Amino acid sequence: MNPKRLRAVTKPLAAASLILASLLTLIRRLHSRYYRVGVVGDSMSPALHPGDYLLLRRGPSSGREAPGTLVTIRDATGRPLLKRIIGLPGESLRVGTEIHINGTPLIEPYAHGETPQNQFRGVNRLGQHEYFLVGDNRAASTDSRDFGSIHQDRIQGVAVFRYWPPGRFGRLRAPQRQFGPPPIEPPPATVSPSLQTGD
Repeated sequence: MNPKRLRAVTKPLAAASLILASLLTLIRRLHSRYYRVGVVGDSMSPALHPGDYLLLRRGPSSGREAPGTLVTIRDATGRPLLKRIIGLPGESLRVGTEIHINGTPLIEPYAHGETPQNQFRGVNRLGQHEYFLVGDNRAASTDSRDFGSIHQDRIQGVAVFRYWPPGRFGRLRAPQRQFGPPPIEPPPATVSPSLQTGD
């Protein structure tokens, strides 16, 4: 074969091989950092629906996860759970018909349903590396209201992107945290002085 023709053939092949090798390296790196999950069940509705497919960044937690971030852990049976971070290290929580953080009610536009009374909880203060996780569907979720706070090392992934279905395609961002006005404390009860009556 003519040397010029040989060079004309081998140069594109070398370039294609280099591109293919770069793509394979990129895929391996992405696979080591991210993984895919499909949503099953309604515990995170309305934010996530059964049949949604998500891309998650592999854990454990960096310790800098924002409140409202969606994360995965495994329960005592090894079942994966996808929940929302509600309480951060150092915070106090009271969970009832609404959630109070450090004594102030949390506004949660993503949540619906009411917490059953048997899941009412109070946490004096979360530890240095502890988080409190709750599902958005408060009446149909197994979460920290049942098994307590979790250490950041138990966080296996952080949801970053929904790639299916096409109509719900997009990045999963933690909502801006909002608080309502603090509850009004009732005034202290006053005791009227007793009246003495003479004989």
